[in-house]
Amino acid sequence: MARRVVVIALDGATFDLIEPWAASSHLPHLKALLESGAAARLESTLPPITGAAWTSFQTGVQPGRHGHFDWLTREEGSYRLVPISSRSIPQETLWEHLSRYGKHVGVMGVPVSYPARPVNGFMLTDLLTPAGENYASPPELKDEIERSVGPYPVMPEHWKGRYAARAWLSRLKANIERRAEIARYLMRTRPWDFFMVHMMETDSVQHQMWHLLDGVKRPRYQGGLGTGNPILEIYQQADYVIGELQRELSEKETLFVISDHGFGPLYYNIHLNCWLYQEGYLKLKNDLATRLKWLCWKTGLTPADLYLWLDRLGVLGWGAQLRHAAMHELFGRFFLSMQNIAWPKTRAYSHGNVGQIYLNMRGREPQGCVSPESAESLIEEIAAKLKELRNPFSGERLFAHVHRKEEVYHGESLSRAPELITVPQEGAMAVGTTEFIDRKIVGWTYAGSGWHRMDGIFIAAGENICKDNSLAPTLQITDLFPIIVTALELPVPGGLDGRVPAGLFREKRTSELVAQPTRGRDSERPDAQWEEEIRKRLRNLGYV
Repeated sequence: MARRVVVIALDGATFDLIEPWAASSHLPHLKALLESGAAARLESTLPPITGAAWTSFQTGVQPGRHGHFDWLTREEGSYRLVPISSRSIPQETLWEHLSRYGKHVGVMGVPVSYPARPVNGFMLTDLLTPAGENYASPPELKDEIERSVGPYPVMPEHWKGRYAARAWLSRLKANIERRAEIARYLMRTRPWDFFMVHMMETDSVQHQMWHLLDGVKRPRYQGGLGTGNPILEIYQQADYVIGELQRELSEKETLFVISDHGFGPLYYNIHLNCWLYQEGYLKLKNDLATRLKWLCWKTGLTPADLYLWLDRLGVLGWGAQLRHAAMHELFGRFFLSMQNIAWPKTRAYSHGNVGQIYLNMRGREPQGCVSPESAESLIEEIAAKLKELRNPFSGERLFAHVHRKEEVYHGESLSRAPELITVPQEGAMAVGTTEFIDRKIVGWTYAGSGWHRMDGIFIAAGENICKDNSLAPTLQITDLFPIIVTALELPVPGGLDGRVPAGLFREKRTSELVAQPTRGRDSERPDAQWEEEIRKRLRNLGYV
């Protein structure tokens, strides 16, 4: 009988929590897996952002090749940001590769899987799936699931502020339970060789509730629960699901428990576009609307202040429910945003969620003003200044590292990558969203108390997994593609960035490389309504 593989993905899970909680028997199933199997820290993409990391997982290549550097990407020929999707992945995905070899696959909720690409099996798409869209492939599976089990939770409940915190936590738990019920149903009723289920709730609870772990007061953020350990509660429920799904497996099956990145505390936000404006690299228009917005921004009337007032008044959930005009667009109407930038005079700007800096390159950006000849000296100048920046609250340097893109990425999408990638010190998050969120370059966090770290988790267990292995202390997220393919006794395709670590599998087996993976679909422009809804959804999850 051929071996089968199950992957349970706990988004944002970290050994920093799992190891002590498992040691004290709070997580019995994870404890048993750690004792009987192999484990290693799993290094994410840089920066460690969910959209980029899960794309690297499902393609086996790093962002310089698949072109996803964040949840959003600049639309060709404009400065407009559009959400990524499975349409924009140029490589063959893991499940497409397995399907090509006749394996039956089942995939539940892995980020950047919407819209579903054809597979030999079934797929339930991810949090990028618009409300009302069919999340199932084949399409008729949706009605069967809802008739036999109940509605599938496409995404976790979004944060609605401190006054709704307890109800929010309850719905996170309900989502995990429902997802587990659907997973068990599909495992029992569908043929599968590879089955994967993803849980976003572990990420969501850590974004909002990390302050209850470290006990450090954030002056501008209150999570609402006051006491307790909601992060442990969600981890315990995930641990229970691991045990439930293990009961569906035989000793022949291989189980992997993984995450896309780790987690840690968040105290400070770094607003890079504010810094770029202060330093003269980013210029604003001189029209009346921009001057009025600038005056409001300069006096402290900012989106951050609006968020805090909505939270204090208990109407944050109302703002999150706006459907016809996403908050993203509303901010652009009433606050300084990218539409107020004087692009022909702007040499550098920050786009996205994690503080990447782009040069406004002539020939790449539609109104680029930086020539290729002057780019090198400008990159060096900006990087040198960033390395000297200090946190006004702590006095330490703001950034642990400032990388040029060539130090981090390689491949066919390198030209689309940001010129500089910042790595803030522990406890800080660099923000480059399309609004000027705050007027200060560095401010206290206001919308959450936890943020991503580089190291996620890798746990492997099963008959063919070595317990006393010689795994490297840290694997790469791109390693998971060839590891899973090898566990299913298939040839590993050529052209991947990942590798299979020595000492993981008991059976020594060498596969000849096959041809370079076939390309996925050509990039398509996303539907405008889907685009608006996904912006709102990502914002509600703390990203945009």
